Amino acid sequence: MGLPVWLPRIAACTLVASLLQGVHAFDVSVAPVSPDTARILEAIDKSRSERTPADRQAARRLNAQGDRAYRKRDYRAAFTAYANSYPNQPGAYAYIMAGDAHWRAVVQAQHATPACALDNSHFAKDLSTDLAQHHEVGLALAARENDRSFMRSAVYRRARESSVCLQALAQHYQAESPQACVDVARLRRCLGAPLIK
Repeated sequence: MGLPVWLPRIAACTLVASLLQGVHAFDVSVAPVSPDTARILEAIDKSRSERTPADRQAARRLNAQGDRAYRKRDYRAAFTAYANSYPNQPGAYAYIMAGDAHWRAVVQAQHATPACALDNSHFAKDLSTDLAQHHEVGLALAARENDRSFMRSAVYRRARESSVCLQALAQHYQAESPQACVDVARLRRCLGAPLIK
C-alpha cells in the first residue's frame, strides 16, 4: 500500500514551517529535499575520513579569503574562495556563503546592463540547482553536525530565510516562459543585505 497523496505535501509544509521558525524548531532529522543535495552529502560522508589537518587549515584560509572578498563586495572572488574551500573541508558556512555570493555576483552583473539583461531561458533551473547544491547542503550540514553555535548565528538564520524566498522565486519562473525577463529587484530582495559586514 502506497503513501497517501497528501503525506508528501504535509512533509514539505512542515519543512518550510521549520525553516521559517527559530532554530529550536529546526528538525535535525529532516532528510534532504533534493537528489542533488543527497548526492553531495553522500560524497561528503564517503570522503570524510580522508581529510587531513592540512585540508582543514586550507579550508579555513580559503573561507577567510572569501570573507575578505565578500566584505569588499567582490562576490565573484568570494564565490571562488568559498567553493575552493569545501573540497578541503566541507562545512555549512562555506556552502551557504558560496551560494549567497554567487547570486549576489549575478545581481551585481545586471546592475549596469539594460532592462531584461537576465532572461528566464536558464534562470529557474540554475536557481533551483544552485539552491540544492549550496544552501540546502549548508543547512543540512549544520543540522546533521548539530552545530548549535552556527545555527544560532545571523548568517544561518538569514540564509534560511533567503533560501525559502529564492525557492519561491525559482518556482515562479518555472511557470514562466523562457523569454520572460527575470525581476532582478525581486532576486535582490530575496538575498537581502549582505550576510556578513
